[in-house]
Amino acid sequence: PNPVRVSIVALSLMCIPALAQNPAPTATPAPTPPVTATPTVTATPADTVTAAPVATTPADTSANPDQMKTQMAKMQTTMSENMAKREAADVARRANMDTEEAAMKSDVEMKHAMIAQMQTMSDQIQQLNDHITALSAQLEAATAKKVKSVKAKPAQ
Repeated sequence: PNPVRVSIVALSLMCIPALAQNPAPTATPAPTPPVTATPTVTATPADTVTAAPVATTPADTSANPDQMKTQMAKMQTTMSENMAKREAADVARRANMDTEEAAMKSDVEMKHAMIAQMQTMSDQIQQLNDHITALSAQLEAATAKKVKSVKAKPAQ
């Protein structure tokens, strides 16, 4: 459940008994005690927003509608600020995730380029080995012919 909706429902439920218990306006209204409970909101860098519950006392039930509207407006302002903070933190988190994803793609591309370069070097080494083998075979064949012709001369 959305915490904002839960808070609104809870505040609405708190106001209903207060409105039901207020008598019809008379010529001399009863003095209303000041509302002392105020919501406190703390935001931490860990992207958590907590709101302390509004204290409900019997004095709150006799509050006039203007005080209740003011209190509701303050609560809604606080909730709006908290939502804005959460949205800003979400935007920052998404931007960080996008940056990390781009860095990982760059790393993968670099690794693929290194692998391709090493494969090219390996192919070149294999070609050189094949060339050395061919030259060694030619050298052995030429050396073998000279040895046979040298052996033939002493037979004169």
